[in-house]
Amino acid sequence: MRKTKVLFIKYHEAADQQPLSKKAAEKLGIFPSLALAGLAAWVRQHGFPVQLIDLHVENIYPTDAADRVREYDPQIVALTSKTLGWPAVIEIAQMVRQAAPKAIVVVGGPHMSIYARESLSWDCFDIAVVGDGEETFLDICERVEQGAGVSELQDIPGTACRTASGEVLQHPPRPVPKDINQYPMTAWDLIPVRDYHCLTLLKPFATMVTTRGCPWHCGYCSQVYSEKLRFRSVELVVDEMEHLERTYGVREIVFFDETFTIGKKRMKHFAEEVQRRGLKVKFNIRARVDTVDREVVRELKKAGLRSIHMGVEAGTDRVLKIMNKQITREQTEAAFRICREEGIDTRGYFMVGYYDATHDDVEDMIRFASGLGLDWASFSVATALPATDLYRIAQERGYVDGDFWKQYTIDGGGLIPQLETETFTAEQLRAYRTKAYMNFYLRPDLIRRKLSKSEGREELMEMMGGATVLSEIVKAQVLKVIPQVGLGRWNTV
Repeated sequence: MRKTKVLFIKYHEAADQQPLSKKAAEKLGIFPSLALAGLAAWVRQHGFPVQLIDLHVENIYPTDAADRVREYDPQIVALTSKTLGWPAVIEIAQMVRQAAPKAIVVVGGPHMSIYARESLSWDCFDIAVVGDGEETFLDICERVEQGAGVSELQDIPGTACRTASGEVLQHPPRPVPKDINQYPMTAWDLIPVRDYHCLTLLKPFATMVTTRGCPWHCGYCSQVYSEKLRFRSVELVVDEMEHLERTYGVREIVFFDETFTIGKKRMKHFAEEVQRRGLKVKFNIRARVDTVDREVVRELKKAGLRSIHMGVEAGTDRVLKIMNKQITREQTEAAFRICREEGIDTRGYFMVGYYDATHDDVEDMIRFASGLGLDWASFSVATALPATDLYRIAQERGYVDGDFWKQYTIDGGGLIPQLETETFTAEQLRAYRTKAYMNFYLRPDLIRRKLSKSEGREELMEMMGGATVLSEIVKAQVLKVIPQVGLGRWNTV
């Protein structure tokens, strides 16, 4: 065992669930960090002692974890950040600076692939990892093990770092790793599996990712790591499923792949392998409507498929084309019809407002969502996230001031702008979002269908939890909700 101790800390993901309150966000779910627990497994495999603190599932703030950080006395602390969670990650890093001043603070995640240099304007971070993190982070750990300080970490590919003079350097990226089978399964022993929860999932549950990359270019999506798809072998995927069922009693697995249903032969192989091993664990997946095939759905159901989540986003082909979604309304109807006829629960994701969308387009989307026979639906107001076509258009048309997200990174947060256009005000967008939820979830046919299912009691509990979320959405429409810098600390004025 090596002497360099590594500590991973996860932030409160409630900070990402705008405009919901922390209470409503936690009803929707608290999930383990696959990024951090995966890295922990990787460096532990190479002999480094590791620990992981999940602030969200423990429902504590950074200062509450300070004594544990001091006691562990890590040489390296690793954090990950999405864009909306950036303020919360800063809070953690500032706490670490106080509790373990000699530790090297490393930050990675999607936000670093866009604003690594700006992120390091905060001196609570020493180095940023850009892109796939395994090889780069292991390089950092091995150098620290050999006695390197921050100044000796300034030539590592795939990083951005701050020099002694305060200058921030960004080094060339590493080649994208082609073989993701070399990486071990998530370090589940570091995670309190039974403490995680989600409104619509069987407990205990776990999460997995079996692919990396996405070949599509939807205009609103900030998937920036790689266009090239890389697959984890079916055998390794099912090994992990078996481990989760046998060791932790996991009843459901959430596959968070961008699109799970790629490759008909792979899907058939997966379904056969799960059945061959006699696994009972259920699972749910994310898919594109143009990858849904009746034969595949039927085989996956035999293996334990419980629900499919698919992005619909719009109700008209015109808006779908503007979004570069590369699907049609007809394909959407066909995909959900197949799932419904095969007895699979469905959830659709919809977007309220987009550039060049009209009021009629939004009304069509609301009607379309209610007519698809879905079990669940999620509606979000379009947000121009960084590194997206939507953000570029918003900048060009003046819907946002300059490079908002760059300044947000430097400032450590700020009020997230709604995508107000010539057609929609922020208030109108919020009102449409509320209308969409009310129209969908208050339909008598939906309530009757849910209560008639064999899992009637669980469906009832889900609906009661959903009512809490729905009430928060309505309240957010009535009150102006302002996200503050920090871990989901919401104020209303």
